[in-house]
Amino acid sequence: MLKSIIPLFVALLALAGCNDAATPKEGVKYKVIAETAENAAPVIEVFSLACGHCRSMETMLPEIEKLAGVDIDKVHVTFNKSAQVAAYIYYTVAIQSDGAPDAALMESLFAYVQDTGDTVTEGERKTLLTKIFATHNLTSPFELTEEQHKQVYQKLTEAEQVVTNAEIASVPAFLVQGKYLVESSAHESLEDMANTISYLAKLDSK
Repeated sequence: MLKSIIPLFVALLALAGCNDAATPKEGVKYKVIAETAENAAPVIEVFSLACGHCRSMETMLPEIEKLAGVDIDKVHVTFNKSAQVAAYIYYTVAIQSDGAPDAALMESLFAYVQDTGDTVTEGERKTLLTKIFATHNLTSPFELTEEQHKQVYQKLTEAEQVVTNAEIASVPAFLVQGKYLVESSAHESLEDMANTISYLAKLDSK
C-alpha cells in the first residue's frame, strides 16, 4: 500500500510545484498600488505616443489580449507639457472612435509624434496632423467643437488621476482592476505577461 502511495505523493508534489511557479508573485511580477483608481477599466495599458517601447507594444497588444482573455483599454500619460500635447491628440481620436482607434491610425499617430523632425515648422506639423485625421475621416484637434474639447479635457483629467494614483514613472505599464500594477521588466515573454494579467484580472473573484 505504501509503495503505491509514494509515486502518487511525488506526482502531487511536482504538480503543486508547477502551479506555484506559474503563480505571479506580488513584489516581483506586480505590486499593489496605494490608492485604487476608481471606475478604472479592468485592464489598462498606460502609454505615450512619444514612447518607442509603447510603439512596439502596440503591435503585441492583440496577442496579449488573446492569451490573457481580456480587453485592454488605454490611458495616455500626462507627465509633462509634451506628453499632454500628445495625450490631447490621442484623446481627440479616442472620443471619435469609441476609445478603440484601429492599428493603422495608431501607427500614424506614433509616427507623427516620434518621426517628425525638429526642422519641421509648426505650420507643417499642423498640416501633417490634419491630413492624418482627414485620412481616417476624423475631426482634427484644431477643428473640435466646444463640447468635444470638454470631452478631451475630461479624458485628460481622468488619465492624470490614474497615472498619479498608480505612481507610474515609466511606460508602457499595465494596470489591472485599478490597483495591480504589472512589473513589465520582470516578464520574459508575452505569454509570461499575459499570464500575470490574466491572474490579476481574476484575483478578487476567486
